[in-house]
Amino acid sequence: MYNNQPLFSNAIMHMINNRIQTSLLLLTFFTVIFPGPVYAQESEIVKGTIYVDDVAVETEIILKDDHVMVPSLFLKNTGASVDWYQDHQSMAFNLNSTHVTVLLEKSLINVTDSDLETQSKTLPVIPIYVEGQLFIPLECVAESLGLEVVHDEEDHVSIQNPVERETERIGSTNPKNMQVALTFDDGPESTYTPQILDILQDKEISATFFVVGKQVEVYPEIMRRIVDEGHSLGNHSYSHASFPSITTSQVFQELKKTQLAIEKIVGTKPNLLRPPYGALSRGDEELASEKGFRIVTWSVDTLDWTGASADEIFSTVSKEIEAGGITLQHNSDGNPGKLDGTIEALPRIIDDLQSRGYTFVTVESLLDEKNQNIKKESDF
Repeated sequence: MYNNQPLFSNAIMHMINNRIQTSLLLLTFFTVIFPGPVYAQESEIVKGTIYVDDVAVETEIILKDDHVMVPSLFLKNTGASVDWYQDHQSMAFNLNSTHVTVLLEKSLINVTDSDLETQSKTLPVIPIYVEGQLFIPLECVAESLGLEVVHDEEDHVSIQNPVERETERIGSTNPKNMQVALTFDDGPESTYTPQILDILQDKEISATFFVVGKQVEVYPEIMRRIVDEGHSLGNHSYSHASFPSITTSQVFQELKKTQLAIEKIVGTKPNLLRPPYGALSRGDEELASEKGFRIVTWSVDTLDWTGASADEIFSTVSKEIEAGGITLQHNSDGNPGKLDGTIEALPRIIDDLQSRGYTFVTVESLLDEKNQNIKKESDF
């Protein structure tokens, strides 16, 4: 089907062709991340929107031989896992029991279904490397994975996964009482984390720390203090990498290395995950859920990492907090002085919310109130 039907409507194709004709750009192709014997041709990267399960996803697009090509990692938005296999010079995609392998050296695509039957097809266009990314013919790979490509009357292109999305991102809950959770990302470290712990200890409340694996290894004593003083932990990746921009195997390693680092120091492995920047593709969600994580976001973003003042942080929390809410703050010394507002605002936030009838609990407690039988540890 993908040899005969263009991915975009004629109107969109005409727009892209006009842009290429008016502004051709000879791009330098790199093979640092995905080396292989593919050849470049004159193309232009344009920004476009593709709807995945009715959600608009912005992506880079290249038109080559009348085929729309996108970075391989774009397919993670559909729920697929995406990995590069150096030994076989191939890109592998897995979705809903279908395995698709793009063999670069042979310009083939192999499709293996749930019955382990494999069919080989010639790629309609050769994948190309642009600025360190492997661009693939979108419709070819999407349809091979069993995804439906739809063109609506408004020239929108949609890709639908026939399997309904089940994984939940938790930004707040609806408890019966006035409970809220304070959370702190990016630590532990030696500047702000101890000050935050001192305040929490003085106020006799518990919070949740979403920790970075590398930081855990550097500050084991502070990690032990966090746990000893009754606070909860969550996984915030090993290196603070943006999950949508790395392969599925790399996401797995980010999660696993952090779990092992935490377990080595405090003896437990948390089942809470907050992805760096809150960024997570559907494919990443599926992996996290499979490994027993509950994905936690937030309902109140203090934007303290921007250097916001104590007054600004306090005002944000005071205005936006609701019962079951989860606040987002940080504890990182990457930019000295940047989080001074966090330290100054924290006691004021606690006093204000307590005066309004709120009580403070960990995210784990907030979630477990409604799910008493939830597993306490991930499957790593």
